[in-house]
Amino acid sequence: MPKPAQLLLQHQRLVDRERVLRDNIERIESALASDPEVVQLEEKVEAARGAQQAVAGRLHESDRAREDHRSRLRSREKELMSGRIRNPTELMQMSEEVKHMKARFVEEEDAELQLMEDVEIADDTMSAATAELEAARARAAAEAPGLRAELEAFRSELAEVESAKEQIWAEVPLAARTAYSRQRVQPAVAEVANNQCTACRVTVTSRGMQMLRQGEEIVHCENCGRILVVA
Repeated sequence: MPKPAQLLLQHQRLVDRERVLRDNIERIESALASDPEVVQLEEKVEAARGAQQAVAGRLHESDRAREDHRSRLRSREKELMSGRIRNPTELMQMSEEVKHMKARFVEEEDAELQLMEDVEIADDTMSAATAELEAARARAAAEAPGLRAELEAFRSELAEVESAKEQIWAEVPLAARTAYSRQRVQPAVAEVANNQCTACRVTVTSRGMQMLRQGEEIVHCENCGRILVVA
């Protein structure tokens, strides 16, 4: 029959395994609920869509402003060429105005060409981000059955570990339970190998080793205070 310290070590190992299983279950449940890569790419697509809409809006405003400028330019050119203005000073002023309007119109056309390039870049960025998102969603969907199977296996093992942990704890004598529960340093139980506590590497006294071999009493490491058990 296992000694009290051996039972405590078994219990501790089951507690550690339970913690690992719960972490794995939480990780898989989180991945199934919301894949981190998919979420990140969804945000990327939204950012690309925002940039695409913004540059498209600027191009639309540029088109409207340019057409308005074109109409005013044609109106002033028509007026200039009508012959109705006979005052040389007014004629010169209007000619200069038309000249500046034409120069501005050329600048607006250049700016619109740049905006059209920006729209094309934004469209390409949006297409690439959408393709990435679709690929990530397809990957997540393909991985989901395997993750669910893994989740089920972890849950099944967790049930077994919890049952074994409770069963072993029920076999631990009350005094040993109390000693284990009062431990402040973790892990509470440490094995002894080559007459040394494997947690702190301090040598166990001869009397301590003798008590450990007998295995009837709880022996604490004189340095770190952990419950000792012979490996």
